[in-house]
Amino acid sequence: MAGELVSFGIQKLWELLRQESERFQGASDEIDMVKSDLLYLRGFLADANAKKHTREVKSCIEEIKEIFFDAEDIIETYLLEENPPKTGVFKRLFRGRAGRKFALDMNSLSKRISKIISVMQAFGVHQVITEGKDSQPLLQRQKRMRQKFAGEYKPNFVGLEENVEKLVSLLVEEDNIQVVSITGMGGLGKTTLARQTFNHDMVKHKFDRFAWVGISQACNRKIVWQMILRSLLAKKDEDSILHMTESELQEQIFLLLEASKSLIVIDDIWKEEDWKRISQILPNTKGWKVLLTSRNENVAGDTRHINFNLELLTTDDSWTLLQTIAFPRKDAFGEAYEEMEKMGKHMIKYCGGLPLAVRILGGLLAKKYKLHEWEMICENVERHLMGRTDFNDDNNILRFHVMSLSFEELSSYLKQCFLYLAIFPEDHRISVGKLSYYWAAEGFTGTYYDEETIRDVGDSYIEELARRNMVTFERDSTGLRFETCSMHDIMREMCLTKAKEENFLQTDVTRRFVCQNTTTLDVERDINNPKLRSLLVILNSEGDFCRLSGLRFTRLQLLRVLDLDKAKFEGGKLPSDIGKLIHLRYLSLESAEVSHLPSSLRNLMLLIYLNIDVADIDIHVPNVLMEMRELRYLALPKFMHEKTKLELGNLVNLETLENFSTKNSRLEDLRCMIRLRTLSIKVTGETSSETLSLSISGLRHLENLVIHDRLSWIKEGIVLHCDDLIKLELFMYRPVRLEKQRFPSHITYISLTECRFEHDPMPLLETLQHLRKVKLLDRSHCARRMVCSGSGFPQLRELELVLLEQLEEWIIEEGSMPLLHSLDITDCNKLKEIPEGLRIIPSLKNLTCYSMGKEWEGRLSEGGEEYYKVQHIPSVKFYGA
Repeated sequence: MAGELVSFGIQKLWELLRQESERFQGASDEIDMVKSDLLYLRGFLADANAKKHTREVKSCIEEIKEIFFDAEDIIETYLLEENPPKTGVFKRLFRGRAGRKFALDMNSLSKRISKIISVMQAFGVHQVITEGKDSQPLLQRQKRMRQKFAGEYKPNFVGLEENVEKLVSLLVEEDNIQVVSITGMGGLGKTTLARQTFNHDMVKHKFDRFAWVGISQACNRKIVWQMILRSLLAKKDEDSILHMTESELQEQIFLLLEASKSLIVIDDIWKEEDWKRISQILPNTKGWKVLLTSRNENVAGDTRHINFNLELLTTDDSWTLLQTIAFPRKDAFGEAYEEMEKMGKHMIKYCGGLPLAVRILGGLLAKKYKLHEWEMICENVERHLMGRTDFNDDNNILRFHVMSLSFEELSSYLKQCFLYLAIFPEDHRISVGKLSYYWAAEGFTGTYYDEETIRDVGDSYIEELARRNMVTFERDSTGLRFETCSMHDIMREMCLTKAKEENFLQTDVTRRFVCQNTTTLDVERDINNPKLRSLLVILNSEGDFCRLSGLRFTRLQLLRVLDLDKAKFEGGKLPSDIGKLIHLRYLSLESAEVSHLPSSLRNLMLLIYLNIDVADIDIHVPNVLMEMRELRYLALPKFMHEKTKLELGNLVNLETLENFSTKNSRLEDLRCMIRLRTLSIKVTGETSSETLSLSISGLRHLENLVIHDRLSWIKEGIVLHCDDLIKLELFMYRPVRLEKQRFPSHITYISLTECRFEHDPMPLLETLQHLRKVKLLDRSHCARRMVCSGSGFPQLRELELVLLEQLEEWIIEEGSMPLLHSLDITDCNKLKEIPEGLRIIPSLKNLTCYSMGKEWEGRLSEGGEEYYKVQHIPSVKFYGA
């Protein structure tokens, strides 16, 4: 594998030299020589990879990796340092001393390549002539693979139904049992079973408060209690919870559990002592219940506890699960199906009934429709697992090989993307948006095609990893994008092992340094490699900051990725020598405590991602961003000094622009950003609805739009001609004339705050046939009456009504909102009663009422006069009555 990843890097470098060779005037001979050497070297890598188990060959592969990195650094440095390009990143004429030095460096690289080839030959590594599929240019192969990934991944649940029913019975019917643990070895599906039980209709109906907390091996009691209290309070008072002491958290949770029917799920707890420390929040009264998952069946032992030991899948269930993944359509396999079925039933024997192993095998076989492809995988399975058909906690080798097969089947660039997941802490919810830009900045994703964005590529890669059951995911509010992803702990163990084999993370020679969950970092002391390419600070806890010291960017001039989210800088200033980081592609200072940004940022012309949305203070941003023409993502500070004036019209490649303000920038600059997919904008001053509409409507690819309007002249609504818009949030803070308002027809999510429509907006909104989620917030509806007509909102899943002070009557006609799943009503204190039409919406699963008063709660509770309207809803909850 190591040789394969190095080969991927070498081909990238060779293609860069080939594409840009005509621009290297004065050094063309040296460039041609290095190109030739790289092709020659690549021919040895296939044989080197086969012999990498020897220490000498492995050392050679590591040296080749260093040659590749050094070559890339040398080329970029000399292209950028002397004469920055005028129209393109690599537009550079080599002449004089700089050209001669570049030629000398190329000669030196050529000698290093010749030397390492001689060493490999001495160790018996031979050249292999690569033809066929590898002769296709790398970028074309990547494009073909991205197209192949297109399709929807759906999880499969086999063998769980009976277990779910047993657990539901324990939680709902057995009052004397208050703690239920699901135990068994890793990969059995404990978390999946707990999730299915947690979301069951009978469970939702039984309990009125819920919390789900994931525990890692390093269990922090205070953080666990914070997460529990936040969930039990439905994420209200989050700031105050973060500042509570442990004793205050314990008291608050204790009182809540005494007075409510609450269900707490604690997922993946490892140690008995951790449970003893966490469980001090539990009162002696009945009503609450806890569901645990653990590999340790003794983790929670007392008279209120019962253990549910999860068993391996039967052979029949294993085969059923494999079929749902590998054979979604039998007719796609033609005459080969019977032979494939025989091989499939043979291979599941080596999975030993472990669901995760079956899923991984299914992921390997999925979308392989040719018999010879199945035969190759079957041979690989037998070669790795022959004679091993049992699974137990001591048999980690068998489990690891199943995971390894899924990794070995990945393409070269997907291997690198997967290994990157090793940088994140255990149980971390990884932002797919940020991850996509990490991958791009590291050079894992290549060139983009047509109207493809960095996020499009990231989503396609996550989709493929999910299809192979190597990651799990959650989607965003539109249901169209991946929001977060994570790994099963066993898959993460395999990922960490592979990353260690590749020197991917912290070692003496690695070029990537990750600081996880620490509050201090002395850069000068802790980082010794001047060739470092990536420096990331990753914090799990929301209230923590990382205090930086010894930060001297002159020592780290080859950085490509610099993520300093929530960092505290010495003196509150970002060092001015950050301008030395001319190779930087990714820079994030999100929520960092910094009060000064230097003008030397103008030198960072290769940036594709820049987040300077620092902690909530007014900050001056120097007018240098127009130089960063490669930017794809830009998040400006929410609060900028009034003297800040930014020219952004040159940023024609932007895909995301956050916190754009008309106080600090010109609306006209938006018209040049025709690639924008996401835009959030704060409108102030003398801005008319016509000017705003004209500036936005030309952004034909726009998908997500947020408009904050506090002080402008917009009164007549906004006409949007963005046909691709799927998510819209409006914060208008003044009356808007509804008859002037127009929304794109394909929108799936809309949130309206303070729009103060004097007439009911529902007749307009319900005509939007694709709407899945609607939020009417803070006086956005000022009419006395609201009507949802029959056949309206055909796709709506979620509806949220908050602080609609004038609303007295709400009518839902038959046929309206047929797919509604969740309804939240908050502080609508004049609303006389729940609509009669709710009782004819069978899809409704959750009704949550916040601050609606005791009388409202009494009418809707069992025995109340309006209970018949909501008795079919599994979960009806009241908070702050």
